[in-house]
Amino acid sequence: MTVAMETLDRSEVFTFAWRIARQELWSRRLPSSELRSLFPNALRKAWAEMKRRTEIAAKRAAQALRPSPAIWADIQNLENRSTLGHEGINRLAELRTAYHAAREREAEEKARAEMEAKRKMIAAARGRFVSVTFTKKDGSERQMRIQPATLKHHIKGDRASESARRAAQTRAERHPNLMPVWDAEARAPRSVNLATISRIAMDGQVHEFRNHA
Repeated sequence: MTVAMETLDRSEVFTFAWRIARQELWSRRLPSSELRSLFPNALRKAWAEMKRRTEIAAKRAAQALRPSPAIWADIQNLENRSTLGHEGINRLAELRTAYHAAREREAEEKARAEMEAKRKMIAAARGRFVSVTFTKKDGSERQMRIQPATLKHHIKGDRASESARRAAQTRAERHPNLMPVWDAEARAPRSVNLATISRIAMDGQVHEFRNHA
């Protein structure tokens, strides 16, 4: 994997190069007037080191995108070897880091997919009643009877002011786990945290979920 100069932060490379030059100036006990003459070689060293670090970071990111079972298989293969050597030890450390990153990514993807499934399930009820059980911020469990289609009759939607629409969009972007609903019993708009919904009952069927909060 090669890294082009354009992909690196030039100011960061130059700052690093000046630091290398100053270190060499100090280690060689040279006068400060020699600093500029040391810079070209320091810049080459800085470029090489920044390129190496960027390539390692890119490699680790690519590893983390692999499925965790595949990474785990590589880990097991290395751990079962009689000897590893310096390169094998470093490789094993990288794989373990990638494995944990992949597990976290897969857990997040699963949680997002499940939240979207809950959202679609609730919205599909339209004018029918849906009972949802979720966990509130204080940790207590609550059951709410909602009627999805009724909400649109109590919000302005396209008739809202520009600032109100922007505010609603910002809330949706910052809190994608919150779904606005109509509380049929309180007869008021509410929000439920899709991540904490553990049960959805509709059309005589009950769907249970693991709480991801």
